[in-house]
Amino acid sequence: MKQVNLGVIGLGYQGKIHLQNALYLKETKVLGAADVSEKALTYAKNLGVKNVYKDYESLLKNPQLDAVIISLPNFLHLEGAVKAAEAGKHIFIEKPLARNVVEGEKILSSVKENGVSLMVGYDLRFNPDLKSVRERISDGFFGEVQIVEATNVSGGPFASRNDRVGPIPVPSWWFDKELAGGGALLDLGSHMIDLLSWYFGETEVIESYLGYTLNMKLEDVATCMLKFKNGPIATVKVGWFSKNHTQSIQICGTAQNLWMRISPQSSLGIIWNDVKRKFGLQNSSPYYLELEHFVSSLQKDKQPRPSGDDGLRCLRVISRAYEKTCKNLEKGVGAS
Repeated sequence: MKQVNLGVIGLGYQGKIHLQNALYLKETKVLGAADVSEKALTYAKNLGVKNVYKDYESLLKNPQLDAVIISLPNFLHLEGAVKAAEAGKHIFIEKPLARNVVEGEKILSSVKENGVSLMVGYDLRFNPDLKSVRERISDGFFGEVQIVEATNVSGGPFASRNDRVGPIPVPSWWFDKELAGGGALLDLGSHMIDLLSWYFGETEVIESYLGYTLNMKLEDVATCMLKFKNGPIATVKVGWFSKNHTQSIQICGTAQNLWMRISPQSSLGIIWNDVKRKFGLQNSSPYYLELEHFVSSLQKDKQPRPSGDDGLRCLRVISRAYEKTCKNLEKGVGAS
């Protein structure tokens, strides 16, 4: 296919970002958007989307639609992905793939049965600096990597979010363990675990600890120790407890060491990306680049990555981390 016809399902904070970027993709047309919120649909109309739906199944019935971006709440990922696959639409789904391994397996089964492609939205893989780090690891720049530390701390669902019409309220499902599937570990930890798996391959969970600083039923602090089969020991530290967002990675090898701040991006970088987007120049935003890769892969009839299998592997690691924590609780350790 040359032109890829896209639809956007779910216009929350992240869905709006995906919609904005999709409208700038070359050889791509946004045929429609779906959300239960009239306010969100008005937002899409104001961006130039002609066809909007409160029921995403109506969008899926469009025979000209090639693929969809699914940015629904976690508890709706399974239903949305299965219905899209059964409609024969390729899928870009915001992370995590699902709430748990069982749901992830059902999504992949439907995708394979219906012969469509699926990509999971782990945007860190499209950060140019982090891609460079992966190349340096492969080239042996660090020597044998022994120790890695990845940190991702923010306000989580409490972080300030705004769109063109003002603040965006926090949806209640974020605080429901059954609907969300997990807290900071699933939300933020999945980003860092996927990144490290991309760097170093297969991993096992050595230890895991959860914290409940804000006294919620969901963890707002998590620390996991991982051992990669053919690589280093890594520590993943995440949290929802801070007003400041910080992402960083540290790599220590026998030849070289590195500490890198991933986020927050400098104000100059944010402004420059916005200018480039407005003038049609190359956009270096990872959110833009991951959608560009998704569309390009469909055009070339190639499997986009991170694939559904990648997303499921990440869920399995997180599931083992939760299991480790439960075992530690039985011993009287591992949570605070």
